[in-house]
Amino acid sequence: MDYHELLKLAGGALALYLFVPLVGGVLRDGGVGQSFSTWLLWAALDWVSTISVILQHGNYYILLGFACGSTVMTFALLARRRYGWGRFDNFVLVLVGACLVAWWLGGPQTATVASALGICVAGIPGLLALWRQPDRKLARLWGWYTLANGLAFLGGTAMTVEERFSPGAFTVFSLALTLAGCRRRK
Repeated sequence: MDYHELLKLAGGALALYLFVPLVGGVLRDGGVGQSFSTWLLWAALDWVSTISVILQHGNYYILLGFACGSTVMTFALLARRRYGWGRFDNFVLVLVGACLVAWWLGGPQTATVASALGICVAGIPGLLALWRQPDRKLARLWGWYTLANGLAFLGGTAMTVEERFSPGAFTVFSLALTLAGCRRRK
């Protein structure tokens, strides 16, 4: 196993491990503030991204970690009966549909770009909420996600969509969430 493969594997394992406190929180406090439908749609975006990169024989461990983690989170919220459907869920459903259409029209590479951008766009409300109400505990978690994504990015073997686009986009977005959460309240 070369160092690229080791970095990819470390990024994916860390991403999956970081879901442990999230799922534990849902099981402990009932998933207050979380929604089964939102996580179901995020899991769908994660799986589109993962499968499209696997089909391209690319850097998929980080994506697989996110897809498995968000799927477990979805089932944890389902078990806690955290149902609901809001306007934001309609928006994310449109993003999932757009990613599938992009895949159908442009193939797996187009789906990789569309799903990575879709995941980041779907995270903007969380970024805005963290900006309005900084939370250092959440910022630390996003800092760890920044590290996981950064490891996966460095594990890429070439500057191609299938090797580095998703981990690169997620590193930047995770870093933005980290910085938003570290801000001092006014």
